[in-house]
Amino acid sequence: MVIYRFTFLFFALCLAGCQENVRSSQSVETRTESSATTADQQTSTERSDDTASAKNTNTRKNRVNKLTESEKITLRLLGQGESALLAQRLLTPAEDNANLYFQAALGRDPGNFRAIQGITAIVDRYTQWAWQAAQGRNYQAAERYLDSARSVNPEDPAVTEMSGRIKDLMQRRAESVTAAKITSGNNASTNAVEADSFFLPKSLFRQSEEEIIADIQPIIDKVSSTKQTIAIYWPNDKEARLIYQIINSRVTEFRVRAMIFHRADYAVKMVNE
Repeated sequence: MVIYRFTFLFFALCLAGCQENVRSSQSVETRTESSATTADQQTSTERSDDTASAKNTNTRKNRVNKLTESEKITLRLLGQGESALLAQRLLTPAEDNANLYFQAALGRDPGNFRAIQGITAIVDRYTQWAWQAAQGRNYQAAERYLDSARSVNPEDPAVTEMSGRIKDLMQRRAESVTAAKITSGNNASTNAVEADSFFLPKSLFRQSEEEIIADIQPIIDKVSSTKQTIAIYWPNDKEARLIYQIINSRVTEFRVRAMIFHRADYAVKMVNE
């Protein structure tokens, strides 16, 4: 009976040990499968990232290669404009100049930065040339350069600014010359100043048209013969401009250059540049 019980106990212990070994094997297999699954997922993720990167690269290449015909033409115009700008072909020749190409590119692609930048560069170059000419007292050349800049972009504030700078320069020079002559003790100089000064009545524009023309005619004759710049000293800007318009309209050979000073001298004076 004792032997039977011992045998039964031994059998039970063996059975329990076998079951434990089975469970351990299953646990190891489960962990192994889990690790394998995780590794596969990481590999799959890396492959997906590589694929996405390759697709992005191909997409960028396709965008470059898939320019429309219109875009290609615009790029070609910009390149031609920049080449002409470097070669100083700003407005001439008529069929091959920087302004022509940049304006054409801007017409095809409004707001194109390179085209706007090119047009601005042309305007800047002309305004700088105008300033250099004015400093050399070549005011006619300065005005021609400003006209060229206006033809490129009449709304560019750089043109208005430079025009104002040149007028200020002319005004300072004219005032300097006039002041030097007025303060000079030399009688001959004083007489010359008086000869180049024309004083008008304060009530000029309350007269009839014939009387106004009669008062201004000596100034017209003087300007026509000497082609000098005139300085108009008049407190009312509108009336001063009207005096200039009358003089300029009756000098048909050239455009009269003039400066206006808002002073109550009621005079028009010739300026010796």
